[in-house]
Amino acid sequence: MKKLSIYTFLVAAVLFSGCSQKEVEVTNEPAPVEQTSESALDNVDNSNVQDEVVNDELLEKAENGYYYTINGEKVFIENIYFAFDKYNLSDKMKSVAKSNAEKLSAVQAGTTIKVEGNCDEWGTDEYNYALGLKRAKAVKDFLVMDGISESAVSVVSFGESNPVCTDKNRECWQKNRRSEHKLVK
Repeated sequence: MKKLSIYTFLVAAVLFSGCSQKEVEVTNEPAPVEQTSESALDNVDNSNVQDEVVNDELLEKAENGYYYTINGEKVFIENIYFAFDKYNLSDKMKSVAKSNAEKLSAVQAGTTIKVEGNCDEWGTDEYNYALGLKRAKAVKDFLVMDGISESAVSVVSFGESNPVCTDKNRECWQKNRRSEHKLVK
């Protein structure tokens, strides 16, 4: 009888504790649409750049990508952006990924291309982590299809924990739904 009451108490404790819910500020604004606002991405200002050194490669961070020195040339690798709650690449982003793959094919042996998946704040932490991983994997698959060695590409998800914009509007959320390419030795 004691075992039954202990088990009952444990089951009740687990059921009533549940998972914590993330609080998201809700406005009267309609939910984000599933179509990518690519026109907002066309007019990105690259004047706000910062330099930092990553494993002997010069890295210049721009608003929508990174400048790397690859084989002595300054090369711009663009971020890949996704529609709301999606991990497939739009036609425009496929052309960006193809361009990135061509540029990254010149990367020296021993350098890993790390693809980082990111999400906006909508959804639970767990869901966004999984979605970020799917986005990074989709970009990796595209790079591999375009000739990059599969062993030269790694993926990681930051979910919603690495935002580039924290405003509460559609343009900001769109900027956070991205994958970035980092060169790592």
